[in-house]
Amino acid sequence: MADTGFEHQSPVSSADWARLRCAEFGLSLTVVRNPKRTYLEMVEQRGMFPSPQYRQCTSDLKRGPIDKFIRGLPHKVIVNCIGIRAEESKSRSRLSPLTLNKALSTRQRTVYNWFPIFDKTLSDVLAWHWVNAIRLHPVYVPEYHKDGTIGGYLRRFSCRVCIFSTDTDLRATHLHDRAAFDLIAGLEHKLNFTMRPGASLVQIVEAHSSTLVREGRQQSFCF
Repeated sequence: MADTGFEHQSPVSSADWARLRCAEFGLSLTVVRNPKRTYLEMVEQRGMFPSPQYRQCTSDLKRGPIDKFIRGLPHKVIVNCIGIRAEESKSRSRLSPLTLNKALSTRQRTVYNWFPIFDKTLSDVLAWHWVNAIRLHPVYVPEYHKDGTIGGYLRRFSCRVCIFSTDTDLRATHLHDRAAFDLIAGLEHKLNFTMRPGASLVQIVEAHSSTLVREGRQQSFCF
């Protein structure tokens, strides 16, 4: 697992949760990190947030540390499994689910990148968890759980606040993980650079609140 330094910590940390799930299969978990910077430090040092086109968070804080870990393994053949699905985006649907990783392969080591759930839908993935009684992290929305877990508020499990967060995600984070929301909002103000083009996190949440107020007023005049 790659820890960006901005992973979910409540009600249980992402690393601890992953470690428990691995233990159910008799496996150990190795957590890797960029030793030079966390996500928040990277944003502050660059003076800007990553973007869908320039995902330095993925390259520097995930792929880089994982690649370093793979280079240190003694195995001659390594399969790097990644949970990418074609359904997630048009760009991902164009990828091949099995490729040779030329950057990591050498004369002594062959590395493949494999997307084992590439052709699966979200419903397929959830059903597999339910059938096999594999618990999902509590941060996920209640409808993703079949064990009675409630209190979750996100449909994606990424950093606490992600560049791919929807307006709904941001409003939910503002409500349920205010500390993370305020950290990013504070960075936006400090850097004079917004995570989302055109509007700060605070503006996105306030715009929704204003809409609710207007709708409430309109309904109050309906008889």
